[in-house]
Amino acid sequence: MKNNQTKTMAYLAMYIALYIVLKYVGDFIPFLHMPNGGSIELELIAIILSSYHLGYQKGFFVCILAWLITIVLGFKMYFVHPIQILLDYVLPITICGISSILWPFKTNNRMISICMSILLGLSTYFGLTLAIGSSIYIVALIAALLVAALTFWYLEKRERFGIVIAFIIRYLSTVLSGVYFWAEGDSAGSLPAWIYSLEYNLGYTLVTMIVCIIIVPILIDALKHAKVQFVKE
Repeated sequence: MKNNQTKTMAYLAMYIALYIVLKYVGDFIPFLHMPNGGSIELELIAIILSSYHLGYQKGFFVCILAWLITIVLGFKMYFVHPIQILLDYVLPITICGISSILWPFKTNNRMISICMSILLGLSTYFGLTLAIGSSIYIVALIAALLVAALTFWYLEKRERFGIVIAFIIRYLSTVLSGVYFWAEGDSAGSLPAWIYSLEYNLGYTLVTMIVCIIIVPILIDALKHAKVQFVKE
């Protein structure tokens, strides 16, 4: 029991250290940063991996402690209102810390995965041809095949769904912050503020999500191959 506790503490320290190191690395790469706040956050790899490895409770602990340490270390953060802090920082990082429980299904049936992929592919094909016209059937067919292939790829790794759900929540949280706390003057809550925030936060959030849904499952497989024990939830 004591050995397991020591090992868990070592893993917690490792993930917190990895988060801080990746955050430092990200700060030294200018093109990862948006001009008015927000960035491609490589450090989230450590948070999400800890959630799947150690369980959502310890993943939550890792993300909170790592975030507090970055504040102490003086990493740049923008504070204008307590709710803005919640929307821009607390909720986005904690949702990644519990990402391992955001996809409730433990296994994925292969036949269901195939059927869903075909269904979404057909929907994409007929949706494009009906909306734009049958003259683009080749483009519609290519798009349908891509959608079907990506859907099957996602369904093969349940870890990816938890990550996607976490990033959808992160995105909505930062959009709300942009609409109500970063819009200038009377434009807060207006339609232009919504459009700008939706567009501004989409790019870096989407890229960060793609990086995580590619790298995290690879690292999970590598740890399992090395016979590292995972928490069963």
